Amino acid sequence: SFFLITSFNYEDDAKKVLGGGRKLFERDHLSIFSSRQQLTTPKVHAAIKAMCQNPSSVIFLTRITMRFDLVQSVCLLPKRAMNFCMECGSFYDASSCPCSGPDNPIVFSVTSLPIEPSSFGGIGTSVMETTCYASEYFDEGGLKVQITALVKGNHRIKGAENVVVRIHSECLTGDVFYSKKCDCGEQKHKFMQLMEMEKIGVLVYIKGHEGRGAGLYNKIKAYEILDTESSKNHIDALSDVGCQSDIREYNAAARFLKYTLEIKSLRLFSNNLQKFEAVKKLFGSYGSRQSMPTIPGEYNEKYLQEKVSLCGHDGLLE
Repeated sequence: SFFLITSFNYEDDAKKVLGGGRKLFERDHLSIFSSRQQLTTPKVHAAIKAMCQNPSSVIFLTRITMRFDLVQSVCLLPKRAMNFCMECGSFYDASSCPCSGPDNPIVFSVTSLPIEPSSFGGIGTSVMETTCYASEYFDEGGLKVQITALVKGNHRIKGAENVVVRIHSECLTGDVFYSKKCDCGEQKHKFMQLMEMEKIGVLVYIKGHEGRGAGLYNKIKAYEILDTESSKNHIDALSDVGCQSDIREYNAAARFLKYTLEIKSLRLFSNNLQKFEAVKKLFGSYGSRQSMPTIPGEYNEKYLQEKVSLCGHDGLLE
């Protein structure tokens, strides 16, 4: 059985996806669970919970604000029933849900790391005292990633409430070379300026997320395609170099905040709803999100518009 959970506005769009599914999987039994309506999270949970009892199900999830790619969006369920966690609303096939605590916690090395505020456009004249955390590389979402973090107020982070947090994916061109093709460096600097003004703050930096998981080489190859084929969007360009549009995951970053730092509640500064979903799984109502608007420039206006229209980033262009 194939099930499509979608909020398409037009029935023709849904039919196109169904037709693509039949062609791709050479199956005729492909049905729409819901269309032309905004699905709430409880409805999605209820639908998937029922479908998980069928080991042959394939479920497609999409949002109207996101480009739907049948191949990249397919989620193949394991050949056994999955459990549903009433605490965080997640599905799992292990003995316990990840929200109860990781079975194999990530080990971090930790050191004090004084930072000069002027290095990120800060207004302070004195050194900002932070604590740096670094993990070894580990597997997440098909990528080799490393969690690093700068924590201000580390001595009082345990049990802290309303902590300002940013989960930032590695971007060498934006973070180090100050590229104007994206907004990554600008977002990181804005948050560090905010962190300088707060008593407690956390910047989580995920290495291995370069180019949304495509890697630096493929990211630059995609840039090269866009340099000569301006009609294409960045997702098309990544596809042309053999990469998916985004394979990053943020569960390890959320677990670091919850179980390593033991933060009680936080404000996530991000326009990426996938990052917020990872946080909400563990923090529930104790996690909130605040957008970080960016003013488009000559070199990144098209890309920023694509992040909103194709990737569902919320609050980016307000």
